[in-house]
Amino acid sequence: MKPRQKSVLLRGSVAQQIRLFSGLILFAFAATHFLNHSLGLFSIDAMMEAQSWRTTVTRSLPGGIVLGLALIAHIALALFKLVRRQTFKMAPWELMQILLGLAIPFLLFPHIVNTRVAHTFFDVNDIYFYELVKLWPNKGWNQTILLLLVWTHGCVGIHFWLRLTRWYSSAFPVLFAIAILVPTTAISGFMVAGRYANIAITDPAIFENLKAVSNWPNAADGKAIAAYGTQAKYAFYILLSGVLLIFVGRLIASGQRPKIAVNYSPKPTVSGVSGATLLEISRMNNVPHLSVCGGRGRCSTCRVHVISGGEYLHPPSRAEAETLKSIEAGPDIRLACQLRPYAEVTVNLLLAPASTETKANSMEVKGTERDLAILFFDLRGFTTLSEGRLPYDVVFLLNRLFDTVGTVIHEEDGWIDKYLGDGLMAVFGRDGDPETACRQAIRAAHRIDLALDGLNLTLKDEVAQPLRIGMGLHVGPLVLGEIGHKKTAAMTVIGSTVNVAARLESATKELECQMIISLEAAKRADLDISGLETKRIKVRGVKKPMEVLRVKQARELPVEMLPEVRIEPMSKPK
Repeated sequence: MKPRQKSVLLRGSVAQQIRLFSGLILFAFAATHFLNHSLGLFSIDAMMEAQSWRTTVTRSLPGGIVLGLALIAHIALALFKLVRRQTFKMAPWELMQILLGLAIPFLLFPHIVNTRVAHTFFDVNDIYFYELVKLWPNKGWNQTILLLLVWTHGCVGIHFWLRLTRWYSSAFPVLFAIAILVPTTAISGFMVAGRYANIAITDPAIFENLKAVSNWPNAADGKAIAAYGTQAKYAFYILLSGVLLIFVGRLIASGQRPKIAVNYSPKPTVSGVSGATLLEISRMNNVPHLSVCGGRGRCSTCRVHVISGGEYLHPPSRAEAETLKSIEAGPDIRLACQLRPYAEVTVNLLLAPASTETKANSMEVKGTERDLAILFFDLRGFTTLSEGRLPYDVVFLLNRLFDTVGTVIHEEDGWIDKYLGDGLMAVFGRDGDPETACRQAIRAAHRIDLALDGLNLTLKDEVAQPLRIGMGLHVGPLVLGEIGHKKTAAMTVIGSTVNVAARLESATKELECQMIISLEAAKRADLDISGLETKRIKVRGVKKPMEVLRVKQARELPVEMLPEVRIEPMSKPK
């Protein structure tokens, strides 16, 4: 049995994994904090009640240790990675992620001092009412900007982490809506509650009661807290300045290090800094090089074939080896983001970069895994049908058939992936979920069968027998991407689901029916199968017999019982 491979989400070096999990902990803290803000749309009491539940966890000894270590680890590892960089040439999203991350501490550290430090060392009960009075309106903009910086930094990181999975594209619309909704309601709740608090303290009795409940810091304590906030901010200034000085020093020192020749087959040949990653060398020399995960070793899009010079390369690290193992790469395949050549090397980029920045940022061009529905269509008896006909007549006949079938497929929001002589392969679900895709494919098959009547009537004087067809439908995970030579590459799908659908179509001959639908596709479409014949058949390439539906004619499919499918214009692949 093939050993189970580590999830793509968990790949990477130990440092990368620590940075990831510490970031997730901080993001979870920020998300609950912002949701707490949102309750200000209802009342300050609701905010304070939710805060009490949160602080029970976050200000407990274990919670405090976890949060503190997560914050220190995330910042330290991010700065360490920054120091090790050989170039700032990178994808725009990577640069944005770095700049957002560097901006956060300048506003975050004073806020931590005014809340957690004030609570721990000055016995301040920093309830929401206290914080609102302290922050609104004078520091309202600071907190709003901080919220947006933290949320955007976290969302960008999570987006480019999760997009490596096959389910993310389907979940993206919902997650994107949440990503917009949370900061919107948080800022709104902060503003509403802040205004209310600002009005409430105009009543001297309420203000005095707040001072008593919160243990409002006296003048000396207030001055000390403010000083600590300023010192924390300056401390990060100094730390960041030190990191930048080290980075600049490394760049200057790299100019003194020996240069190595990196040959990209068939061209160009560039000069690289010994010890820089191959991905950095590509970027420093403006050699287009794909890297979906941003050089974290999680994906394999930056992989190269080492043609010569491999004997001088260090062996793959554990993280690189895991990713290479996931694609069953040979010994000469390496990840450019992990490979640091110290001598001349010749490599071949295995994934051709896109020609434009827009295409380079398209996950579909680079390759993404999706659950899609595949409908195979084939014309029966084509050899007999074409005998004695002129080539022009054969082409005319096929074009009439494909025009009829293709019109139905496109109207049902599918696209024709490829033509296969007298047949074709259609794909559904690029712009929706797999359930909708299956319903669209079943409706398309039903309509194709009916449309064939009209075509046969039109061609009755040209063909001796009515045209007959066979169709197979299956759904499952597929790799969707632009495949082929860079001048002729086209969007297509590959995977075992394609093979199964093709073999189901082929099995219609043996079972003497027009269509075979996998039971999985029927279930996903929520198709009523009570009036259809269920069979178990052996499909080549599938270990266990498959449960399928034998459909004598596709017009028999109860499509009127299917949930309604909303058809919208789709972006057709090139």
